[in-house]
Amino acid sequence: MTVLAENQFWVGLGFAAVFVVFLMIAFFAAKNLTDGQRLILRIMSALCGAIAGILISGEALLNFSRTVPGGKLTVSGTAGFAVFFAIWFFFPKGGGTLPPGFNFSVKKGWSFRDASDTLAKSLKTTVEYEGFTDQQLNAPLRAWDLEAKTPKEAFERLGSIAENTKAVGKYTVFFKNSVYTLKAK
Repeated sequence: MTVLAENQFWVGLGFAAVFVVFLMIAFFAAKNLTDGQRLILRIMSALCGAIAGILISGEALLNFSRTVPGGKLTVSGTAGFAVFFAIWFFFPKGGGTLPPGFNFSVKKGWSFRDASDTLAKSLKTTVEYEGFTDQQLNAPLRAWDLEAKTPKEAFERLGSIAENTKAVGKYTVFFKNSVYTLKAK
C-alpha cells in the first residue's frame, strides 16, 4: 500500500467516525423531526456515507448489468456512489409532523356522559356504560385539555377532571369491535 493510499484510508476512516458521531448526536438531540429536518438529515447522511466510502475504498467499482428486452441495462460507479444510494433509498421514512399522542378538549358545562359521548363520536366509535348511576354519568366536569398517549387513556382520565373527583368513582375502560366499554368498579 502506498503512502498516499494509506493516508487516504485513515482520512476516510476518520471521516466515517465523524459521520457516525454526527448521526448519534442528531438521533438523540431531536425528539420529533419535521419533514424538512428529516430531508436534510437524509441528504447529509447519504453524502457523508458516500465520501467516507470513496475515501476508504479508493478505486473500488460497482458494476451491475442486466439483459432487458431490447438491450442491456448497466449501472456502474464507485463504492461511494453505491453507499450514497444505499443510504438514500433505505433511510427511514418519517411518520409525518403530527405530535405523538392524543389530545381532547372538554368544554365548560359538560358532564361525564357528554365528554365520553363526544370523545367516542370524534373517534367514530360508540361508548357503553356498565354499572354507572345517573348521578355518576351526569357529574359535571371542569373545562380541560386532555393530553394522552391513546384514546383509551383519554377515557380513563375523564373521571379525574370531575368537579367533585369522587362523583364519578373508579372505572375501567375496554375497547373491542369499535366500542369503548366503561365499567364502574
